[in-house]
Amino acid sequence: MSDEQRQRMRQTMQLVFQAPLAFTIAQSDSSVTFASDSGGALELYGDGRKVTQKVEGAGDVEIKGHWQGNDFVVERKVSGGGKVTEDYLRSEDGKHLFVIVKSEGGRGRSIEFRRVYDGAATK
Repeated sequence: MSDEQRQRMRQTMQLVFQAPLAFTIAQSDSSVTFASDSGGALELYGDGRKVTQKVEGAGDVEIKGHWQGNDFVVERKVSGGGKVTEDYLRSEDGKHLFVIVKSEGGRGRSIEFRRVYDGAATK
């Protein structure tokens, strides 16, 4: 594996394991916006339209979102480094958000796990 391929795989693993501790999700008729606790925001369109994020010193990340029933699915592909899929679904009582994360790397390797977020307290 070349140094560039290792860097791209590292970039993919960062997408998998460096999740925000808290974030806000806002939905409009055509898009879903994710705003992290660090101040960054990402707007994705529910029709699968692609968005490209430029990453300084690394490969670009192609991101797209789409609705799958009541779940919103986000797919991130690192140029030459693998794919990360996040499936966002709300619990039946609306108090929790489940994010099922799946990473598919080269050589048939994959990992899948679940993140659970508590809903924000309402006043």
